[in-house]
Amino acid sequence: MITEEGSCGAWQRVPEEIAIRLDDVPGAAYEVPSEVTCALQQGHPDNHMAVLQGWGNEEVWLSWSAPRTITAPGCRAEGMTCLLPTGHQGHHYVIMADVVEDEGPYWVADRADLDTRRAGVPGG
Repeated sequence: MITEEGSCGAWQRVPEEIAIRLDDVPGAAYEVPSEVTCALQQGHPDNHMAVLQGWGNEEVWLSWSAPRTITAPGCRAEGMTCLLPTGHQGHHYVIMADVVEDEGPYWVADRADLDTRRAGVPGG
């Protein structure tokens, strides 16, 4: 399992009954994984989180110290495409959805932080 630099990366097996429930969601965006790693920033407080499924503007996340799921819209702070749910702790984990072959995702505090970070990336 690959963990992005700066990500927590705590591992969790997806409970089979949860995976089965999410396998046949109409308009599903993902294949439900059998195991996940935490997508939050390394050193985050509280529970770990990993996306399991998405449709439309909603996503289902596994949140654990004890496994459970939540349904929440994706974070779109300041017009950025953050790969975490709305209300997450810590920095945003963003991609540039309108940029082909973007170097991201990036851990950033806000849009100004993203702009500064991208200015230092060759070709950015």
